[in-house]
Amino acid sequence: MPIEELSSLKLAQQKISLPVKKRSKGEITREKILIAAIEVLALNGIKGTTHRAIASHADLQLSLTTYYFKDIQELIYQAFKLNSNRILSRSDTILKDSILAITKIDKNERRKKAVKEKLCQQLSEITAKHLIANIKHQAISLAVEQLMLTEIQVTPELKSLIQTHELAQLAPFEQLCRFFNKVNPELDARIMYTQFTQLQYGQLTTLINIDSKLIRQTIHRIFTWVM
Repeated sequence: MPIEELSSLKLAQQKISLPVKKRSKGEITREKILIAAIEVLALNGIKGTTHRAIASHADLQLSLTTYYFKDIQELIYQAFKLNSNRILSRSDTILKDSILAITKIDKNERRKKAVKEKLCQQLSEITAKHLIANIKHQAISLAVEQLMLTEIQVTPELKSLIQTHELAQLAPFEQLCRFFNKVNPELDARIMYTQFTQLQYGQLTTLINIDSKLIRQTIHRIFTWVM
């Protein structure tokens, strides 16, 4: 992601932080390094993520980053892992309201064409709002997630982490698709998940002018197909 775009976004969104709890100085420093690494990864990519760049971004001495993470590859892996945990902690929020809306309608009623069309429109709008908010406020996490997924080709160590990450992400999509497909909801869920994910990634380069119309149209088309 271009530095100027991500930097301007950071002025309007909260800096990455974790819940406050009593921790040792070492734990706080280690966490500060990992959070800085996530932001440097989003700004500079893998090649630009060095001990020096992370120390500078975190406003820490270089010796501290090398003390806690002697191997830069291990530091990057742990940064990917932290970013994954943060995404998974809110992984059900995009579809939560949509699933709730479905459960409020009787199963037999959902089969009626007029009800289905109205529900499709409702689910599309709910999901679009969540997706747009995610793009606006979680761009750093999304950029690093995308980077992690591309790195599997050259970093086999990430394979297990990515598999766990994707399976957890797929869970709410499978839950939603089961309402409309009892035979192979897993396939529909994976297609929906992939489309929604790529839709978000595609907007990371246009953060100032997010194409809300495209997002809404694409989501509506996907819901129409699934239902």
